[in-house]
Amino acid sequence: ETLVSELLADASLSEGGSAEAQTKYQECQKTMEDISPVAEKMQKKVEARLQLQELQEKLSALLPNSPDPETATKVAQETLDASGGGEAKAELAALLSQAHSLEGQATYGKNMMAKVTDLLGRLQTARTTLGVELAPKLGDASAAAAAAAEAQRLEEARIAAEKAAEEERLAREEERKIVEGLMAANAQRIQEQSAQEEAERRAREQEEESRKQVLLLQQAEEEALMRALEESERTLKENGKEAAVVEALSNMLAASCGDYRALVEALSGLLGGIASEPQDARLRTIRVANEGFQTRLGRRPGVWLFLR
Repeated sequence: ETLVSELLADASLSEGGSAEAQTKYQECQKTMEDISPVAEKMQKKVEARLQLQELQEKLSALLPNSPDPETATKVAQETLDASGGGEAKAELAALLSQAHSLEGQATYGKNMMAKVTDLLGRLQTARTTLGVELAPKLGDASAAAAAAAEAQRLEEARIAAEKAAEEERLAREEERKIVEGLMAANAQRIQEQSAQEEAERRAREQEEESRKQVLLLQQAEEEALMRALEESERTLKENGKEAAVVEALSNMLAASCGDYRALVEALSGLLGGIASEPQDARLRTIRVANEGFQTRLGRRPGVWLFLR
């Protein structure tokens, strides 16, 4: 009521209303919308109370001595409980049933009924004033303002939706890049691991092949050594020591110049040591299985025959 009264007294209404008037008008409309559900419930209770009063008056008219309508339902119930059937009693029972049904809805007493009725009347007056006198002056402008506000809201919602969609797209793109990076890194790791395993396999194969070659070479050298020993024994038996030494030196001369010099130096060192210390048994003992001896002398042509 206060807002409606202030709007009616606003001098700017003749010019379509000021911004303040537009705000008050919209506030009035919002208030009306908010209180409408409560007002409807109050109106239904008022109507129920009026219907109950009408039924109470009918009950009072049917009962003997026409009791006060406020006590008619009680008296009617007592009358039905104390008497039998009959057409009049059936009509009384029907009205009493309707009254009982309305009592649950008609919760307002006499004083509250008067207050609510007055309040609803004032609300209807304010609603009528708002619709008949103020709406023609402020309604169009208010509707335009509301439409502009709604358009602004929709535009802001559209912008927010587009922003959210773009942020979601960027997030998906970032996730895709991360996944692709992880997949690429995993593929690279698998490739590197495969390459490493292949390199290790080849290294093992080469190592095995080298080991086989060494074993074959050692076997060949051992076989050659055995043949040399047998040949040395045969030569010694057939030709004697001097001839064997001559043959051994001839075999040594078949080697290259560098190998021949190394042979002579090694033999000279061996024999020189024995000659310098003839009593030292260690110097006269040759460890033929020693790899150093095999490398310097044992595997050289003519050495075994010469030493024999």
